[in-house]
Amino acid sequence: MRRVPKALIAFTLISRALISGLVVLSALQLRPVPALADATPGPAGSNLYLSTVGVPIISGGRLVNYILVRLSLTLRSGTDVSHMSAKEPFFREALVRLAYHTHLNPANSLNKVDPALVSAKMLPLCQAIAGPVVTGVEVKYQEPEKWLGPPAPAPAATPAPRPNP
Repeated sequence: MRRVPKALIAFTLISRALISGLVVLSALQLRPVPALADATPGPAGSNLYLSTVGVPIISGGRLVNYILVRLSLTLRSGTDVSHMSAKEPFFREALVRLAYHTHLNPANSLNKVDPALVSAKMLPLCQAIAGPVVTGVEVKYQEPEKWLGPPAPAPAATPAPRPNP
C-alpha cells in the first residue's frame, strides 16, 4: 500500500473546506429579500440599498451569532446614486466595525439588531464617509444566521466566606 504524504491530505482537506465555504456564501447571496419588493424611495431623495452584511453579535465577550442585515441609505435630492454605490464597501465595513465595538442587539435577544440604534449609530459614520448627502439610514431586512434563546443572565456574585468564631 502506498503512503500518501501529509501535505497532500492537508491540501485536500483545506480545498474541500474552501469549496464548501464558497457554496454556502453563494447560497446566502442568492437568498431573496422580500422586504425590498415594496420599498420605494422617500420624498427626501433617492435610496441606496446596500448588499446584505453579516453583523456579528457578541455576548459575554464571545461571538455567538451573525445577523444578516440589509441597510437603505436615504440620499439628498439630486445625489448621483451610481457615484455613491462606489462607496458601498466602506459603508458595509463601517457597519461591521461598529458591531464589534457596540452591542447592536437588544439586551433580551441574540436574534436581531435594534433598528433605531443601528440607524442612530450609522448615520454619522455614513456622513463621514460620503458627506452630508446621506440624510438617513434604515434597516430594511434582518435575519439571524441561527436562532438562539435569550442570553443567559450574568452569574450572581458569591458572598465572601465568613470567618469561623
